Amino acid sequence: MAVHRDPTANAAVGAVGREWKRLVRTAIKLRKTNREPSEEERSLFTGIYGRLLTEPIETLEKLNRE
Repeated sequence: MAVHRDPTANAAVGAVGREWKRLVRTAIKLRKTNREPSEEERSLFTGIYGRLLTEPIETLEKLNRE
């Protein structure tokens, strides 16, 4: 993550990074159970996070390590 001079920008970028990592971990868990996600679980993955349910698990694990 980049460091910005503006503390508000730092907080925003950090929050997005934490949310991304949390959803990557959640997607990995969902995908490894081999079951269809519920509507509530699927609603977490909207917008830019939607690809986490379709990407290969290997790609998600690589993202999780970064």
